[in-house]
Amino acid sequence: MTDKRQTHLDRLDRAILSELQHDAAQPVAELAQRVGSSESSVRRRIRRLREDGVIEREVALLSHHHGGIEIIVIVTMNEEHSSRYDVLKRRFQNDDAVAQCYRVTGEADMILHVRVMDMRQYEAWLEDNILSDPAIRRCTSHVVYSRIKFSTAITLAD
Repeated sequence: MTDKRQTHLDRLDRAILSELQHDAAQPVAELAQRVGSSESSVRRRIRRLREDGVIEREVALLSHHHGGIEIIVIVTMNEEHSSRYDVLKRRFQNDDAVAQCYRVTGEADMILHVRVMDMRQYEAWLEDNILSDPAIRRCTSHVVYSRIKFSTAITLAD
């Protein structure tokens, strides 16, 4: 959030956000009709939700068929030192091949969602970013061959 204050979301805010998560390009007039409010009210609320950081950004989601292959990489570190985490976080944040990176609890330390064009590119990426790093004890790779569900929508509680 750009603004650290907590934003209260009422029923109308949640309805607007729910609609925008499914189609952010829909005209405001259509959105206002769907949520049962006026265009001006919906426009004001969207502006406030952006300013408060509730709406972080609006993007076009591309078909996964056009982005090469997806690989889930589970990383376990030798030792848990915040300085090593910081190095890895910066590396993965700045790496275009890493679509998502999560620091997790449990046996693993990080889970990465990596996108590359082919296995040759993945092998090079793995050598450069994982296998050559002495702070990483092991990694497990899982090639995604079929996507069963993918959603970016967040369910908003009433």
